[in-house]
Amino acid sequence: MNLRQRIRVGSIVIMLAFCVSGATPSEFARKFDEFGDSNCEDEMARLDTFAVTLQSALANKGVIIFYGGRRFRGRLPKRGEAAARAARLKIYLVQRRGLPADRVILIEGGYAEEWHAELWTVPAGAPMPALSPTIPLENIKFRKGKPKPRDYRCRI
Repeated sequence: MNLRQRIRVGSIVIMLAFCVSGATPSEFARKFDEFGDSNCEDEMARLDTFAVTLQSALANKGVIIFYGGRRFRGRLPKRGEAAARAARLKIYLVQRRGLPADRVILIEGGYAEEWHAELWTVPAGAPMPALSPTIPLENIKFRKGKPKPRDYRCRI
């Protein structure tokens, strides 16, 4: 099969999938951005752009899926450390950028090699994005202690 035929078949398959599901491409969740352990300024710049996108599409929800990592800044993570780090993302969007709290959803996605967060825009009525952890929980080792949320806040 040549390239033109492959493209034609692929297009037909995509159109059939939309027809069967009754959805249009705009009714699906779309990944907006993804980032790992970056500095506060870079993180806030990404969140600012995300907030502007959500403010221009009032029906959409902003979904943040975060994944804990095997290590956090060179050390074993504490239980709950990934969630403490991710909590500041929602706090920033709600308190600093003025998004309604019910339009920003924070989801724990499991574990991957490194801590990272995915930013998604989800239209009203669309299914939530699928989680994609790459490491099972039983393969993660934790160090003792509880995280202190204040240790993960950016100075705003």
